[in-house]
Amino acid sequence: MARLALVADTHAYQAGLPALLAFFQAQGLHHLACLGDCPPEPFRPWLTLDPANRLYWVYDVFGPQMPEATACGVALELEGRIFLAHTRALIWTHFNERVRAYGHGAHTYRPPLLACHGHTHVPCVTRFTPPFSRLLYTNDAVRPQEFRERQACLTLEPDTTYLIVPGAFTLEEQRHPTFSFAVLDLVASRVAMVSLRDLAALESVELFPPE
Repeated sequence: MARLALVADTHAYQAGLPALLAFFQAQGLHHLACLGDCPPEPFRPWLTLDPANRLYWVYDVFGPQMPEATACGVALELEGRIFLAHTRALIWTHFNERVRAYGHGAHTYRPPLLACHGHTHVPCVTRFTPPFSRLLYTNDAVRPQEFRERQACLTLEPDTTYLIVPGAFTLEEQRHPTFSFAVLDLVASRVAMVSLRDLAALESVELFPPE
């Protein structure tokens, strides 16, 4: 797996998801993780767009489940270093010992450990180094109508644990667009964070600057 797209918290919003899936396809992405509070129906086409496509489906304790996904569960682990769940509490419930063991391990230029979740609706990246964790990126708004467009590409350092929240891809209060998602580049150890108010802007999104 070279790259992994992260989407969460679409709720009842569906209209813009075909455009998002088409964008992922145009970017050459084949691996997509849905981090909870997403109805299955808009994501089913992803599995038929390309035989190489894979869908990792995370659900909260109340569902909804998606048995036909490549993997489906309350918490998922990918490639031994990517942990997926809907909430941070579920990350700790299922992967606490793994995160702690990694944090206390020898610094031997290991690939970063990536704990990804949804639920908060606030896009953010946190460098988890307790007791002094550091917020590296956020795109928060006090009121949904104040949500702003923002894009960033962050380098992920080796021997480090990161908490990554892609934000919500939805209409807050059913009228305020907060179209956020993230893409992990697992080869170059970086993450692209994208927040849009108008999906027409997808055409000009550059996930990663040329290396």
